[in-house]
Formats: sequence, structure tokens, C-alpha cells
Amino acid sequence: MQELSLDRAALLKKCAQVIDTYDPKRTTVDAYVQDAEVLKSKRLGEIEQKFIHQVFYGCVRYQKFLKLFVTSFLYKDAACAIRAEQTLYVILSYLLFFRIDELGVEEFQALIHCGAATLPALHAMMSYAMNVEELENWVKLEWCKVYDQTYIEEEIIGKLQSKRDILRPMLEDLELKATGTITSGDGTMVPLVAKRPLTKFCTRGMPSKPKPRLIPEPEAISRQIKAQPVPSHINHTSLEEVEREKVQRREEERQRCAEKYRDHHSGVTLETAKRRDGTEIEELTRKVEEDRMRECTFRPTAAKAYVPPTEEASVRQNAAAVLREDALLKKKQAAECHALKRYEEDLHDASSYYKWQHEMRLKDQVDEENRVQQRIVEMQLAREEAMEAFEGMKRKKHILAEHHREEINQGIAIRDQEMAEELQGKKELVSAVIGERDNARGEEEKIRKAKEERAERIRQEKKVEKERRQKEDEHEMERRKDLIRQIRALERVHVERFKMYDPAEQPCQGLLEEMSLAELRERLQMETAKQVKELEDKRERQLEKKHEKQLELAEKAETLAKIRDMAKQESQERHAVVKVRKKEAEERQKGFREQCVVEAAEKIAQKKKERREEELRLKKELKEISTKRQFLAANAEMVEAKAHSEQQAGLEREAAARQRIGLYEQSRANDIKKGERAILRVNRAASVDTYEQMKVAVTDRIKRAKADDAVLKSEILQATTSAKALPLKASAPHFTERSYKKAYDTRTMAATQMSTSA
Repeated sequence: MQELSLDRAALLKKCAQVIDTYDPKRTTVDAYVQDAEVLKSKRLGEIEQKFIHQVFYGCVRYQKFLKLFVTSFLYKDAACAIRAEQTLYVILSYLLFFRIDELGVEEFQALIHCGAATLPALHAMMSYAMNVEELENWVKLEWCKVYDQTYIEEEIIGKLQSKRDILRPMLEDLELKATGTITSGDGTMVPLVAKRPLTKFCTRGMPSKPKPRLIPEPEAISRQIKAQPVPSHINHTSLEEVEREKVQRREEERQRCAEKYRDHHSGVTLETAKRRDGTEIEELTRKVEEDRMRECTFRPTAAKAYVPPTEEASVRQNAAAVLREDALLKKKQAAECHALKRYEEDLHDASSYYKWQHEMRLKDQVDEENRVQQRIVEMQLAREEAMEAFEGMKRKKHILAEHHREEINQGIAIRDQEMAEELQGKKELVSAVIGERDNARGEEEKIRKAKEERAERIRQEKKVEKERRQKEDEHEMERRKDLIRQIRALERVHVERFKMYDPAEQPCQGLLEEMSLAELRERLQMETAKQVKELEDKRERQLEKKHEKQLELAEKAETLAKIRDMAKQESQERHAVVKVRKKEAEERQKGFREQCVVEAAEKIAQKKKERREEELRLKKELKEISTKRQFLAANAEMVEAKAHSEQQAGLEREAAARQRIGLYEQSRANDIKKGERAILRVNRAASVDTYEQMKVAVTDRIKRAKADDAVLKSEILQATTSAKALPLKASAPHFTERSYKKAYDTRTMAATQMSTSA
């Protein structure tokens, strides 16, 4: 990173403030970065702005990923992590997982040690991020619900683990400053800062520690499921009797309720009897509807007449309006000054050009108005033409419909004759198919018997597999019970801890600028008083600037009022000239419109004449076609006989081709069936061989698993013995908290190995 105008701690706090104040329901990321009040400080340079923008965009983009990581870290290391620094953890996690290559290890280390967050919490977060087992146990499963598993394993965890050697010096330095120790390669803690010896206390006269109580045997969970016997009354009743009993009970209940409330209903007078009659209710309803629909009508009440004001309204301007109008005035003055300067240099100005430009624009406007009026007339002409064309098309379609109706009647007669012939052929085909229907029933019976035999064989195999799986589950349950007993024995070991704290004592962690809690409070009071004094000085300076600004604003307001009066007079003169020109343009448009209407009427009359001539020609052509058809109908029977003979010859050729193709396909189907049977025999033999190999491999694996289980039990027994001996070692003078931690790590490692083997 280049040279910054802010220190790194302030830069990280700015990023955290931007992320905390962002609301995605109100604005977008880019719009919020441009309008955020936090980023409008003059101390922020271009590099800081770009860094904050990229970090903010990245944290929003990977919000789900980072939230899952930080939440799991806060839950796992609740003793080290601070909830108030959660946003800083999100920012540093984003830089570690996604931007470490661009940022560099040195710059990332500088951000870690800048003091924005506490070092023990950052050390715990880095250790958690670099530990593959912790990530897989705590957060990998949740990551895979949002992202692809290959992306998590290769691009996130794998990529970070590939930089372990590069990040190791930074992690050791962070561990040294956070804890005062460095973890060696074998997992032991090497202290680099001399610690005070622990306080020794006398154990003489104290009662001996009680022996750990025996852990009760876990209760066996029965997996046997027994069904309740079928009630005997089910076989002595039916659905009809049940429904009949329901109807009878319902009728009895109805009669009982009627008898109970019979006297109550007889003496009751309802309020509905006192209501108004129907005419009055309808009148009230009509009035309410009129009031409610008055605003929805298309004929609203007339607006009030306009009353011109007798005096000008006084408008009080605020500071923003005065500054905006003053800026506009200065802009106009600068333009006039520039124009005068150009006139002095060139001895001419652009007034003639502007005049010519204005005349050309007026001319273009007049041409555009004429074109619009002409287009309106042409559209009217097109409408009339479309209506006339529609009527002509309807007449033409009526003529063609009469012609087609005659052809359809002739086609219907021919179709009825062909359908009768086709029906006779289908009847013959049905009689042939009925004779071959019984053959399919015999084949279906053979297939059903084969399926029943195969289902019985599969059922027996499943029964054997179920018994084997039940035995394995029982063995697994016994092994888990044994593990639970051993783990509970390890957890029963009790160790007492003593820790004292002195506010006036330094922590002695080997860090720079270390101080005690009392000294820290004194420095905090001094810094608070200093900030209060700076705030008072700044407030006085701001009040002076505010007074000067108000005076300047009053002068600008007086000047603008004078200029506004001059502009008002000029505007009134311009409006009068515009009204005169507008009236002349309306008269010119009216004359042009009348001319266009006359031309359109002439064109419409010409189109109607041409369309009438086209209809007469169509009627004449259809009449000639019908006359020719009458002459050709005489030879229709001869043509039909010839077509029928050609159809019969085609059907015979088609039957011969279909028979030849059927024989060829049947021979191919027989060859394929023979090949499938040969392949099935080979596959069955291969399946038997594979099953034998699998049995040998499973037997070998079970033997090896039993040997590993025996070794594991011996290790667990040894760990239990050493755990029981720990209370005796704790009473010795040389016992320290580190030795207890080593024993606890040994027990934890044994429990982890047991769970892994399970």
C-alpha cells in the first residue's frame, strides 16, 4: 500500500463505520459510497477512498461467507473475542481470505498490529482460520450450504493453507505479542518472558481429596418395536353401522338442544324488529354512495373562477436559494464578460449569427407544423380508405364464399363414399385381430410367474442382510458404551485453579508501551480533558465564521432583489411579443389545414371509384369459372374410375413392401435377442467373481479392525491410569498449570483418536 494520510487503525474504523451504517433496503452499494457522510472528510485521500470502497463492496458481496466465519469464531472463542469488534473481524477475515495476494503479507501484518482490535482476539482468529480441523468441524458444513464444496476446499481452505509457510513469521510474531510465548513444532509452549513463580501454599492439615465416584453403567436402549394388538371390536362392526350411530347421536343432540332453549326463544324480542323500513334504508344507501363516488365521476364539479392577485406575494428566501441564485448570476456575468472580451479582440460578435439561427429555427418550426397538419390529413385519408377497403373486402369474401360452398358440397359426397369403404376394411381387420388375442394372455402368465420367483428370492436375500446389519448395530452400540464410560472417567478428574489480580501491576506480556490498569485510567482522564479543550476552541472558531457568512449572505440577497426586478420587466415584454407571434402562427396553420382537407376529399373519391371497378371484374371472372366447371363435370366419372384403379395398384405395392420390411425387422430382432442372452451370461459370471472378491476383502478388513481396536483399548487404559494419577501430582510443589494442560491435551488427543476410529 502507498503512503496514507490516515493511520491504519483509523482507516479500519472508517471501514467498520461504513459497513455498520449501510442499509441495503434504502440504497445500493455505489450510491451509498457516494453519499455517505463518513467518507466526506477532507482527510481522506484518493487511496483511502478506493480502499474503503473495495473493502465495503467485498464485505457486502461475501456477506454470508464472512458472517458464518465470524459467528462461529465468536461462539468458539467467546473468552477471547469481543462482540464490539465483530465488524473489524469481518473486514480482516475478508482481507485474509480474498485479498491477501493483492495486499501483501507485510501490509496485512501492519493492519493486524495497528491497534484497531485487541491482539489476543486477533491471535485466536488467525489460529482458527489456519486450523483445517477447526474449520471443518465448525464452519465448513455451513459454507457448503451456500457455496460449492470444491470451491470451499480448493479456493478457500486449500489456498490459505498453501500460504502457511509465508504467514508463519507473522503468526509467531502475533502469538508472541498476544501471549508472550511461541508454540514449538511438537506443540509445547516456550515462554519468552520470565514469569513470577506461583504462590506456594501449605497443604498440611487439609482434608484429603475424595476418590472419584464410579460411573454408572449406561442404560441399554431397546431397539425392538412391538405393535399393539388389533382391537377386538373392529371385527364386530362395519362402516355402515358407525355412520348410522353418528346420525342417530346427532339427531338426539339436536332434539335435546331444541328442548333446552324452547322457552328462551319464545319470549325474546330482537332489535331487528325496530329497524327502519326498506325505502328509508335504500334512500340512505343512495346518498352515501353519491358522496363516496363524487370524486370518481367523469363530470366533477366546476372549478372556482380565477381571481388575479391584487399585490405581489413576498417570498422569503433561505440561504440555499440565495447562494444558488448568486452562483447563477456570476455565471451569466462571466459569460457577458467573455463576450465583451471577444468583441474587443475580434471587433465583431456573434449577434448576426444568432439572429440568423433564430430565423432558421422559426422557419423549421413552421415547416414542422405544416408537416404535422399534412400528416393529420393523410391519417384521416388513410382511415377513410381503410374503412372503404374493409367494406369491399367483406363483399369480395361473400362472393368467394358462395363459390367455395358449392365445391364443399361436392367434396362431402365423395368423402362419405370413401368413409363407407374404409369402415368395411376396418371391420375385416377387427375380425382378424380377435382371433389372435388369446396368444398374449399365455405370455403374460409366464412373465407373472417369473416375476414372483424373482421377488421371493430377493425377499430372502433382504432378510439375511437385515439380520447381519442388526448384529453389527448391537456390536457398535456395545463399543460406544465402552467409549462413553472411559470419557466420563477422564472428565471426573478435578483440578483447582487460583488466579489473583492487582490493578497496579503491569501485565508483563512483553509488549511495547505496557501499563497497568491504574495508569491507564489516569492517562484516559488526561486525554479526555485535552479533547474537551480542543472542542471549545473549535466551537468559537465556527461561531466567528458563521457570523461572517451571514453578513455576506445579506449583501448578496439585496443585489439579487434588484436584478430580479429588472428581469421581471424584460420577461413581460418578451411574453407580449410571443403572444403576437403565436396568434399569427395559428392563423397560418388554419389556412394550411383547410387546403389539406380539400385535397384529401378528392383522393378518397378517386379510391372509391377504382374499388367499384375491381368488384365488377371479380364477379365476371367467377361467372366464367362456374361455366367451365359445368363443361368439365361430364368426364368426372371416367376420371374417377381411372384414379380408383391406380389407388388399388398402389395399395398392393404398399402391402408387398410392408411384408418384406416386417420379415427383415423380425430377423434383426432375433439376432439382437441372442446377443443379449450371451452378454447376460457373461455379466452373471463376472458378478459372482466380484462377490467372492468382496467377501475376502471384508474378512481381511474386519481382522485388521479387530487388531486396531485391541491396540486402541490398551492406549485408553493407559490414558485412564495416568489421568487417575494426576490428583497426586497436583499436590506436589513442582506442579504447574502447564503440566495440567499437557495432561488435558493427552486426554483430548486420546478421545479424538477414539472418535476418529469410531
